Amino acid sequence: MRAAAVRTLFDFCGCVAAATGTDADWAGGAAGRLALLAHLHDQDDFHLGSLTHPGGVVWSAIAGCAGRTATLGESIEAAAFGYELTVRLAEAAGPGHRRLWHATATAGTVGAAGAAARLLGADPVDAVAHAASVAGGSAQAMVDRAGTRLVHRSHAAESGVRCARAALAGLRGSRGVISGGRGAFAELAGVGAEREASAIAETGFRLHAANGFAQAAVDAASMLGPVAPRDAERVRVTVSPAAALAAASNPSPADDEEAWWSIEHAVAAALASGDPAALAAGLGDGDVRALCARVELEAAEAGWGASVLVELEDGASTSASVDGPRGHEPRPASDEELVRKWNRLAGADGASVLERLRAARDGEPFVLVLPPAVAAAATG
Repeated sequence: MRAAAVRTLFDFCGCVAAATGTDADWAGGAAGRLALLAHLHDQDDFHLGSLTHPGGVVWSAIAGCAGRTATLGESIEAAAFGYELTVRLAEAAGPGHRRLWHATATAGTVGAAGAAARLLGADPVDAVAHAASVAGGSAQAMVDRAGTRLVHRSHAAESGVRCARAALAGLRGSRGVISGGRGAFAELAGVGAEREASAIAETGFRLHAANGFAQAAVDAASMLGPVAPRDAERVRVTVSPAAALAAASNPSPADDEEAWWSIEHAVAAALASGDPAALAAGLGDGDVRALCARVELEAAEAGWGASVLVELEDGASTSASVDGPRGHEPRPASDEELVRKWNRLAGADGASVLERLRAARDGEPFVLVLPPAVAAAATG
């Protein structure tokens, strides 16, 4: 668990460090500001089974209330508890909940509260009860890809800390806030699947500079490239889950942000270069953009796999498929891949940062490793 937690902390710090020059004044205290910065470039960690991004909220809450008294070991234990709460509650809430609610915001508020309570020594039941009552976040914000999703993250982390502090002050929480049936978690689909590993160990990382729904398709396309865009007459891509088409299909992106949210562009750019690193350049050239229009998407029934079939002008065809995105089980990210992601986002020596975190003793103070300008923005 410790090894997995250190990797999620490292990835969290890299995502936050990438958010230079950001106005975070509106986001509240340190927890809210960090949660904003962690998700600003849409690269924070991801738990496939629950469709949540626990790290950006949970680690923000921990950093927001750790002060100078919490140790690294205590913070890791609190983070693992927060991840477990977030993932298990989101899984229990099920797809019906996610259709209306942004689970990272709802379950994430509860996870942030539990993590903060564990760190502060407050009653976690009271903290979770407060959090489940104030949790919110419309799923429409995700479909619209609006800035509201950043407000969701900030609110979840900041509210989680506030709920933990309320519990620390002795404010008793409503014990029936979940089972009583009058709130965001009124109808739970189940208790969550049994798992062999902790939720923090199950959480994976988005390695490519593209939206989460495109990650597996990028892996498959990269296996086939480089392919000259003009030689590809037709590209057929199967992606999952089905929500990917509604959230991330755009055959004609006009700028870098639209390219980020376009599975078609991610596949075209990965095919043309044969290297996922090319996606970091943003919107591709004219040939890549023209190829986007020849990429056809269809949804698979379930899972997170993808397949890419390329039909060439000379009549030949080639294909590749993956069971899921690199960075997640059964193909977890290597340390080298996490370091490359850090270097792409933060422009610094990620290897030395990861080594520093790994070598730290659990009894040492909990300290975030961030550039001074980013740290100032996070703390105000």
